[in-house]
Amino acid sequence: ALYLEADDEYEISDIDGESCYPNTILKCGFIPQLQGKGGKWMAEYQSILDQRVAAKHAGNKLVAGSLKLAANGTYGKLGSLFCSFYAPDLMLATCLTGQLNLLNLIDLISKIKGVRVMSANTDGIMVHYPRAVRDTLFKAVAVNAKQTGYKYEETKYLKAAMKDVNNYVMLKADGSIKAKGLYAPTSLEKNPTMEVCSRAVAEYLKKGTKPEAFIKKQKDITLFVTTRGVSDGGVQHTKFTMVDDWVESEVSPGHWYRPEWPEDRAFVKRKSRPKPVAVGVGGKPFGRVARWYMSTKIQPPITNAVNGNKVPKTDGAQLCMTLPDTLPADIDYQWYVDETYSILEDMGVPCTHRKATPSPN
Repeated sequence: ALYLEADDEYEISDIDGESCYPNTILKCGFIPQLQGKGGKWMAEYQSILDQRVAAKHAGNKLVAGSLKLAANGTYGKLGSLFCSFYAPDLMLATCLTGQLNLLNLIDLISKIKGVRVMSANTDGIMVHYPRAVRDTLFKAVAVNAKQTGYKYEETKYLKAAMKDVNNYVMLKADGSIKAKGLYAPTSLEKNPTMEVCSRAVAEYLKKGTKPEAFIKKQKDITLFVTTRGVSDGGVQHTKFTMVDDWVESEVSPGHWYRPEWPEDRAFVKRKSRPKPVAVGVGGKPFGRVARWYMSTKIQPPITNAVNGNKVPKTDGAQLCMTLPDTLPADIDYQWYVDETYSILEDMGVPCTHRKATPSPN
């Protein structure tokens, strides 16, 4: 966990290499073996990157995001055996070059008095530093840029709240929010995951709004649901009952099975009879994607329809495969409030007026 706030004395900045891995490929000439077509490949890759950067600077997030996938996906495909430009040696060289450069940058700026590198990721670092050394810091960044040809972009933060390097919520200097990983907004790349909690965290960082006040004002059911894959299809039973129907194999004594098991399922090996098992009753099986919200009703969790394993974090859940037009009356607001405080606690954000308490479910 890491929580920082900018103040009159200290600033917080992200320093990111612009299109780090694509630029590494281009600047280092990491050309896949394509039967004489490597030059054309590099020219097309350069064109994709140029278009992406232009779209980003123009504020066209849709085009920039699409071309980012194309540019970064090309790097990833260097490691795919089934890709026409498969080149694992170039993939490794790209990764090592980028990481070594980042280490070089960290070494360079960490020598400046008062500068602390708080986190580092694939293509950038987050730095906490005295305002008095800002010019010195960015002169050092410029030195690295001149030596390597990388371009760097700065994003200034007022507050930085991190669970870890890939899961965080940041309040930018312009008042907007940058969220990643678990706390990122729902998109084509991320399934809904109780987004109301992430938004409540953002409002707390921006305005100090108490999570309970923010959450209870929300009327959109899509903010409360979570969607998750269930490999064999799922079911939410109406109840569980204890069943003792174990059968010992006549061929292999000490090997037990239940009559409902498929033939290829492994036996349970033990000398004595296994204990009775809880078996779900009722409920309608559904496909391989579960969607639910947290409910005040007391009922069984959602489980895998084949092996009976519980879908994580569905104790107290209500299956919601069809979205209702209005908020269900049984939404457990307190669960979402407590979850929000738990997220804030995981990121080290001080919440002196309220401590997270366990949900009754």
